[in-house]
Amino acid sequence: MPTNQLLTLIIEAAVLLLAATAAVLLLMRRAQQFRASRLMAWLMGAFALAAVNTLVNGLWLGNAAVNFNLLLGLVAPPLLLLYVRSLLGDRLSRGRDGYHFFPFFLILLIALIPGQLALLLDSWWVILPNLYIAVYLVAIFTYTGERMESMVQIRSRLPLGKLRLLHLSLLIWLLLALSDGLGEGLQLFGLAEQATASVLLVARGMKLLLVIGLFSMVITRERPVEPANLQEEAFLNLIADREDPEPEDIRSNASLFKTLDATMQSEKYFFDDDLRLNQLATLMGKTPREISRAIHHVGGQTFFDYVNGYRALAAQGMIDDGEKRLTLEEIQYACGIESRLVFNTTFKRLTGSSPRAYYKLNA
Repeated sequence: MPTNQLLTLIIEAAVLLLAATAAVLLLMRRAQQFRASRLMAWLMGAFALAAVNTLVNGLWLGNAAVNFNLLLGLVAPPLLLLYVRSLLGDRLSRGRDGYHFFPFFLILLIALIPGQLALLLDSWWVILPNLYIAVYLVAIFTYTGERMESMVQIRSRLPLGKLRLLHLSLLIWLLLALSDGLGEGLQLFGLAEQATASVLLVARGMKLLLVIGLFSMVITRERPVEPANLQEEAFLNLIADREDPEPEDIRSNASLFKTLDATMQSEKYFFDDDLRLNQLATLMGKTPREISRAIHHVGGQTFFDYVNGYRALAAQGMIDDGEKRLTLEEIQYACGIESRLVFNTTFKRLTGSSPRAYYKLNA
């Protein structure tokens, strides 16, 4: 068996193991509770099926493998986009979101016509699926940035760890699409077979890295954000066009921020791990816009950073309390921060030391 073929089969076996394990873990633990987890389980299942197909065919340049992987490739990017939207609290609708899978059904229809799919794969049309994937990846990256920019204004807990892994996975997937497209182009031109095989082998390696990134997202602990209600959605649209404060507003914002600070210290609202801006505004007897402007214009922070700052300071106090002797993980969750990445970043920003180093110093 040629070396490239053997390496490909080893890579596909590793992809199958990781993807299948991730899908099973999600179905057993979180899929019943969160739609985002169900979508991720389907996505990992698609990668597992593609790997099974390649392993069964035994030859990664075989037509059956290419055809089946093509179909699964058209399903995976829409599933990832819907997963990210659900993860960030976007309401999904079967009627509205079904159009994402139109290219899949179109290619499936062509595949039912004898000889048509083979003709398609022997022409420049074979490169279109990789362009389609690249467009979806850019759309996912753009949506994530825009949604996060607004969501941090109303929520104190966001899956930032998953989203950083997502951005890394998007970059790897883009490289995978480019490598795959280049390999298919070389094959179409009938250029050096060894060069074509090497490029496609690199693409398989990128696929393994992609599945590793997605698997890391699966085992990250953050819960998906619950869908925003109508009031929150209206506020997101409002703050999207937010302007700098007028001079006469600065004094009132400073007064409100001072009152908010005193209330947060006395009432400790930040221990609610899913505290939202509208909830805090109701507790303060103010509108969400007033609270948001005070935090942003006086504190120079987002609502997310403001609340997590109090949580990090509470964690510092728990570490200093030598009587309770909680573990660092217990302290993290007790103060209301689920993401280890957010906990580390916020704690270091406020204290100048990482939580683990500070914990060891005070042990």
